Amino acid sequence: KSMRRGGEGDHGQGEAVRHAREKGVRTFTTALHLMRQYPEYRFMHSAPAAYKNLEADDPPLFERVKAKIAAGEWEITGGMWVESDTNLPNGESLVRQFLLGRRYIREKFGQDTSVLWLPDVFGYSGALPQIAAKSGIRTFMTTKISWSQINRFPYDTFHWRGLDGTELLTHFVTTPDSSAWFYTYNGQAEPRDLKGLWDQYRQKDVNDELLHLYGWGDGGGGPTQAMIESALALNNLPGLPRVELGTAEPYFQRLHERLANQVLPVWDGELYLEYHRGTYTSQAFNKRANRKAEVLYHQAEWLCSLAAVLTGAPYPAASLRSGWERLLFNQFHDILPGSSIHDVYLDCREDYALINEVGETAVRQALAALLPEIKTDAPSVVVFNPVGWARAGLVTVPLGDLEGQPLSATETQVVEHATSGRRQLLVAVPETPFDFPRIPAYGYRAVPLDSADRLADSPFIITPTRLENRFLSVTLNDRGQLTSVFDKDVEREVLAPGARGNSFQAFEDKPMNFDAWDIDLYYQEKMREVDDLIEAVVEETGPLRGVLRLRWRFHDSVITQRLTIYRDQPRLDFRTEVDWRQSQVLLKVAFPVNIRATRATYDIQFGSVERPTHWNTSWDYARFEVVAHKWVDLSEGNYGVALLNDCKYGHDVRDNVMRLTLIKSAIDPDPTADQGHHEFVYSLFPHGGDWRTGGVVEQGYALNYPLLGVVVPAQPNGRLPTGYCFAGVDAEHVVVDTVKQAEDDGAWIVRVYECGQTRNNGLVLSLGQPIARAVETNLVEEEERPMVHNGNQLTFAIQPFEIKTFKVWFESD
Repeated sequence: KSMRRGGEGDHGQGEAVRHAREKGVRTFTTALHLMRQYPEYRFMHSAPAAYKNLEADDPPLFERVKAKIAAGEWEITGGMWVESDTNLPNGESLVRQFLLGRRYIREKFGQDTSVLWLPDVFGYSGALPQIAAKSGIRTFMTTKISWSQINRFPYDTFHWRGLDGTELLTHFVTTPDSSAWFYTYNGQAEPRDLKGLWDQYRQKDVNDELLHLYGWGDGGGGPTQAMIESALALNNLPGLPRVELGTAEPYFQRLHERLANQVLPVWDGELYLEYHRGTYTSQAFNKRANRKAEVLYHQAEWLCSLAAVLTGAPYPAASLRSGWERLLFNQFHDILPGSSIHDVYLDCREDYALINEVGETAVRQALAALLPEIKTDAPSVVVFNPVGWARAGLVTVPLGDLEGQPLSATETQVVEHATSGRRQLLVAVPETPFDFPRIPAYGYRAVPLDSADRLADSPFIITPTRLENRFLSVTLNDRGQLTSVFDKDVEREVLAPGARGNSFQAFEDKPMNFDAWDIDLYYQEKMREVDDLIEAVVEETGPLRGVLRLRWRFHDSVITQRLTIYRDQPRLDFRTEVDWRQSQVLLKVAFPVNIRATRATYDIQFGSVERPTHWNTSWDYARFEVVAHKWVDLSEGNYGVALLNDCKYGHDVRDNVMRLTLIKSAIDPDPTADQGHHEFVYSLFPHGGDWRTGGVVEQGYALNYPLLGVVVPAQPNGRLPTGYCFAGVDAEHVVVDTVKQAEDDGAWIVRVYECGQTRNNGLVLSLGQPIARAVETNLVEEEERPMVHNGNQLTFAIQPFEIKTFKVWFESD
């Protein structure tokens, strides 16, 4: 096969990879040969990543393809770098799919694309309409929602309305599969395909021109000679719709014109696929590597921006772009979801090593430019804050960097790294400002190390059956499960009466089809609790955090967990390592909580979605496993509980039981999937109010985007201030999500989004430098509109869940 995948389907993009590029090139060559033989034939190939590989592997062939595109004989469309999954990548990754994909098409072929072409992706995020529309996309095409097992989607041509209200014209290709219930992108160009295409279609009252996809899509081979001859013969066959060979972009332009004055149905919210729910969890290494890489590139870009603005250090645009291209490639819809063959994941480990090397090098270079220039009157830890609000918390630095330094016992704690055993120092940045305030948004502050007694100590109680700080009192049974989590501030029990929290549940996981792809509803019928506790050891006792180490055995597998509480926050962390040796076993962790709510809220890209916790209807229970990113929350009117994570995506919340899916361990198409070592963190966060007022968004970012600390000596002659804020907004419901250099000039990009479903017409974005010029752009940095600014401040309005991108030039630039 010419793609990094194995198994169930692809529509012929031919994602050439290192060990299969020859076959990928052969696909292009075959298409050119068919074009010579059949002048009416048109070929469509939609992934810029494949063209870039072709450009590197066979420049003469690339030039021939380029000439065909210029002549209109070959079509490139789709908009994204690859046919990406849309459930698992974060918001900025989806933006970069369009940014890099559309720019490559324009730079290499002089063309724009307006169609989002994702026939084979396993459900579509509710954030996608806005992201696509603000990236220059007008139409979305798929067939995949027809695969849903329980409910048939009611429309084939409709307006899809996203989180913020953006609507995207969406069209489903309705060619029936000859052997199943669903539509297909692998039509055979036979009479039954064309008749079925028309018979299945449900918006005949407003549209009588349909799109048929044919070709040997699985494997990337494209159409065969027989298919082309059949398509030509069908052109005037009595009793069938009239057939013409053509291209996609003109078809969708005609569709827009035909529907301009028609009333179309609207589907509001995510396009959830009632199938392939295992892809939220399969191949956990890749899930974690993707999340950590997304965080790393976020860090690298804002730190390099900070270094460039404050010190004039060069911004490593080319290397970061190359890293992004590789990261986006591995978000292909059978790679990141975990449904590829074993060799793919061997490649992925090499890829993520290179991705991380690029990102870590950029971070090191930025810090090397910044740190010597920061003024410090005493040895200090310079703490960098990678989020858009001022922040306190703990920062970790190597203890070896502090030899001979005077340290305050009340604001530091010596600990050992769980894996390496290296001694480290935890340093507390307080919530209250005393002599120095919290770390500024997208900024830094030098925290002196010789200060003492700035924080009052709050001792822990840590035993094998009890953990307590000033926020929580936690009780465990003799199996290591939580029997009580008592919120001392409001005097309220977090767990449901008689329930056990942090209960590991192992399920037999043998779906009817597609082992790596699927979780079937009946998996819940065979469950065993993991409760063979073999160790409970107090590992740390403060003063900044306390840790209880627990270890369980499950057949040949071992779960080690460090249950962690903190002096200055009410979050309960479960830092987990697993040596997993089971196959076709699904591992979840459950928290039955004392909350009555009929809907739970799930973090997704650039916002959140609500989903029911009950199974009243077939549409409800079809969502027995759903995707979320950093958190899920279950709240009453004045109290709630959030379950956070640092690299997991599969969730289910039914009634009052919140569960996070940890490991899947399928055997097909990769017999070794998920075997071996796993690391992840999840957290229980009780809070007053609902998720908006309770600080859930901030805690999700805190867990995933930790403070970064570096020890520096006294530098009284440093020319940079001891504290600096690059970018922050004066509203808690607006997140500054991305800071980076603009693609085309020396300007800077600041991307924000509204996270609390709140409209605000008077926001102020404050930047660290005086603004010379400011514009608002779309997500791919086009369509500039001037913005009002004064000094270092920019004013704007925002709507619920809206994404805004600002491009600014500083006076010093």
